[in-house]
Amino acid sequence: MPDRPNLLARLTLVPTFDDSADERLAAGGTADTILHASPIHPEKFRIPGSAASHLQRAHLLDRLDNPDPARLILIEAAAGFGKTTLLRQYRERCLAQGRQVLWLTLDGSDNDLRRLAAHLHVALQALDSDEKSSDLSPQALLDKLAVRAPPFAIFLDDFETLESAQALDFVRRLLKTLPNGGLLVIASRTTPDIALGRLRAHGQMLDIDTDDLRMSLGETTTFIREKCGLDLEDAEIAALQQRTEGWITALYLSTLSLRGRKAPRDFVDSLFGANLELTDYLAEDILARQTGECRQFLLCSSVLERFSATLCDAVFARNDSQTMIDFLQRANLFIQATDEHLKWFRYHPLFAEFLRRALERQHPGQAEKLHAAAARWYLDNHQPVAAIEHCLLAGDTQGASQQIDRHLDPLIDAGRLRLLLRWFEQIPARQLDAYPRLVLAHAWTLVLDRRYQDAMQRIEHHRASPQTDTIRCLLQVFTDQIDAAYTTGLAQIERISPQDILQYGMLATTLAYCMVATGRHEQARGLLTQMVSQGAQNRSVIVDTIVVCVSSILDLIQGRLQSAVARLHAASVDQAQAPEGKWSGGRPSLDILRALTHYEKDELPQARQLLVDIPAHALDSGGPDPMIVRHVLLARIAWQQGQRDAWVQQLAELEQLGRRSGSLRMHCAAWLERARVATLENRLDIAAQALHNADLAGHWDRPDLLLYSCDSDTPFIARQRLRIFKAEYDSAAAALQPALTQALERQQHRRALKLRLLHALALEGLGRHKEALDTLTKALLLASDEGFIRTFIDEGPALAKLLQRWAVSFQAQCKNLGIDPDFLSDLLQRASTWSALPEAVVDDLESRLTTREFHVIRLLAAGNRNRAIAEQMHLSEHTVKTHLRNVSAKLGARSRTEVVAIARAKGLLD
Repeated sequence: MPDRPNLLARLTLVPTFDDSADERLAAGGTADTILHASPIHPEKFRIPGSAASHLQRAHLLDRLDNPDPARLILIEAAAGFGKTTLLRQYRERCLAQGRQVLWLTLDGSDNDLRRLAAHLHVALQALDSDEKSSDLSPQALLDKLAVRAPPFAIFLDDFETLESAQALDFVRRLLKTLPNGGLLVIASRTTPDIALGRLRAHGQMLDIDTDDLRMSLGETTTFIREKCGLDLEDAEIAALQQRTEGWITALYLSTLSLRGRKAPRDFVDSLFGANLELTDYLAEDILARQTGECRQFLLCSSVLERFSATLCDAVFARNDSQTMIDFLQRANLFIQATDEHLKWFRYHPLFAEFLRRALERQHPGQAEKLHAAAARWYLDNHQPVAAIEHCLLAGDTQGASQQIDRHLDPLIDAGRLRLLLRWFEQIPARQLDAYPRLVLAHAWTLVLDRRYQDAMQRIEHHRASPQTDTIRCLLQVFTDQIDAAYTTGLAQIERISPQDILQYGMLATTLAYCMVATGRHEQARGLLTQMVSQGAQNRSVIVDTIVVCVSSILDLIQGRLQSAVARLHAASVDQAQAPEGKWSGGRPSLDILRALTHYEKDELPQARQLLVDIPAHALDSGGPDPMIVRHVLLARIAWQQGQRDAWVQQLAELEQLGRRSGSLRMHCAAWLERARVATLENRLDIAAQALHNADLAGHWDRPDLLLYSCDSDTPFIARQRLRIFKAEYDSAAAALQPALTQALERQQHRRALKLRLLHALALEGLGRHKEALDTLTKALLLASDEGFIRTFIDEGPALAKLLQRWAVSFQAQCKNLGIDPDFLSDLLQRASTWSALPEAVVDDLESRLTTREFHVIRLLAAGNRNRAIAEQMHLSEHTVKTHLRNVSAKLGARSRTEVVAIARAKGLLD
């Protein structure tokens, strides 16, 4: 058997960060299908049944019949109110009316945008047998739907499982893409974060909520007498309707309890409230009415998320499980098949939860024994994922550790890193310490989850080894401890043989990055050249890709844009042809840099396409720089196109990422971009406040340190731009001149280009016109040779005017000055678009927010929780929550943090 890559190789090469619904894996299949299967699962496209599926909600279906001009139908209610039933019945009506239907039951795996898009692609292909495409990207799906002939509808059930920002943003884009006649139908337990306020305001949304789904007295009467065959008096039905408040699950449980009773009114009078206690009461009554054997089977099987007769026989030491399952199906006791062959089943979640609580009450400790038996069965049947899950539920963390260690390689190969992280979090650290590979894997999963501080603590408490030292070096880079990373890497590289291809390569490229950041350019070039010159047998695909990325970063820093473009393009072509596929290790960073070069050349559509096509989870291993570049560029492109909400959203997301990962530089970068835009819009007080917030996180801003995502966007540069707009030309010019000299001495020519432009503006403001034009000439020389455009355009109308003055004086001398006339003409034309841009439109939020909502925002920004806000405003907590929901809708925010961030960005807290 050929040698397999070591653990560090596996962890680094994995392109995905899977968040699958792991309980599905218990439903059978071989180890190969569990660990290496495609993300497509047939169950996602099944139309589920329901305990009350025979109940037709005619008045609700009539409301849904003519949704135009709505683009979205939202069915939102708690568990047990019949959302899926209504969804299925509406699907049937759509089909009867000739509307094509695409159905998808969502789960945790769909938080991975690529998987969500792939599932929708498969569903779309099921509608069109001739539809075949090798491009399964999210954008390709949107393009197909945009031109699809209506009428059609996309049904998304269990929408509450979507939590990732990328998946939710995709749904927002999907709603905008749908053509007239296209419809999105969502069922969710919670309010989806997909800009509902805007849809409601434009009349493009139809709501079905909990109150709509409650059974009316007439429906309850029909359901009880005609569907359930119970002969109850009108008064008894009315009392039952009142006690259950029309909750279909409680009504259904009640009908099961009422069968055979001689005094139904006494039973109805004993009910109280439509809540969890009611369902427990009803379920207890139903359970008590079963035979002892049936009760025991129900209680024991409830510990299994999914179960089959074979599994139950083994776990419960019996041989009649199939007979019991058949009985439960006939009795309709909240059992549901999960596969087309009727081999695997599950209980309704509410009923299963009740059974598990009842089992613990009646037989304490029995659940752990059953989980241990289930783990043994799954291991015997080569299904390690389900086995490990049951080991953990049994409290057998030692056994779980052994199995994770045994199956770690295939789990990593399958990209199950988020699953691994969840497991690691349940195992005591002292147990993991006995398995060095698990410690290493745990540290990496923490890194990929951007929990850098936790990862550092994990390896600090573990004995030192070459691999942990390599991770320490990478973590120091990710947390902007560049000097420490350089010291660690320099010492570590002497201890690793170049024959250890991947580890040596990862450490060497990290060290080269540190050399670039600290101005040791020649050392970096030498190390990178040495790595490239190694024979093919001593090289790794991912290391080669990272070498290209670091080399391109150095090109950009040194102002060699054309070299970076050529290098990145060649690497992209090579990698696209590689067997690892489009998202093999290192590719996201490669495309981030390609997008940056496209942006610099003012090729905004190409830059944006590259950025939106990168799965967000694929950026996790790249540290702060890729995230900063991605969000800032997408924000700038949105702002350039007049999409201010999208600009706000991108920066709010970047700030949140910074808070979550502990990266102050991400936080700083978001505020620097807000300061830049506010300055260009001449909102100088807001710009000053934004710059103050950036300064609070700007500890990394040093002349001798250059981090490529922030080489020309630093607090120092933002401060000089603001001084120029405030007409503080003397102080700006005095600060810019030595900074420019330092940048040139360190060969930081891209930063020097930005400093020259600001210096030229400062000199122009001082009336030193000839010096200003001479300074601009030097900037144009570099820009003309390399194709720098956005560095000029991003400085706004003031620089555009100075460029026009320069052209009046020197355009005829371009060739003699070494400046390409065609480049100058193109730059002038692009810069002239500034004069055509409308003045910044400031949202009319002040007129849309109420006085109380303003007060809530300010108290929230001061760090108050809901209860404190309620006390200070003399309101109930419920009312405060209502105000917060309204504020979030008006601001387009998805969390308390975003409310404050967006309010600050819009100047509402000044």
